[in-house]
Amino acid sequence: MILYHGTDQIIDTIDFAKSRLRTDFGRGFYLSDKLRNARAWAIDKSGISCIATVMRYEIDDAILNASELKTLRFDKPTIDWLNFVRDNRRRVSSDATPQEPRHSYDVVSGPIANDKVAIAVDKYCRRLLTAEETLREVKTIKEVFQMSLHTSLALTYIKSVTFSQRINKQWTTFRI
Repeated sequence: MILYHGTDQIIDTIDFAKSRLRTDFGRGFYLSDKLRNARAWAIDKSGISCIATVMRYEIDDAILNASELKTLRFDKPTIDWLNFVRDNRRRVSSDATPQEPRHSYDVVSGPIANDKVAIAVDKYCRRLLTAEETLREVKTIKEVFQMSLHTSLALTYIKSVTFSQRINKQWTTFRI
């Protein structure tokens, strides 16, 4: 399978320590199956001083069913998905040095909590919406899927890497 990661730099080595905290599925390396989304994230992240870069990863399909990996898949927004995202995104008073991710999965895949979803999830975390109300709000938004890799074992399923960069408003592909 081909998955993409939008960034502002060429990624030679995936370093989980550089990953953001309190994301949908916890600290990890996030990929999308949608090139247009990765390009948009790359452009947003690069601003005016960096070059928008999209890393393209060919990943062994076995990653989804490998017995050696602990995987979690959400096919659509559900209460289990909502609670998983809430638990990974929320900050609690004991978070001075939070364990990230807050689970033991090698790979997690499912819907992205985009900006609109993030607002609904935030309202749910603050108990302004019930789980059912949140899911109703979330289901009205077109779902985009993501996969997050959380361990070095999961990274071994990457078969090849190329990247493209936006130079003079044109995307050019390179091999590593």
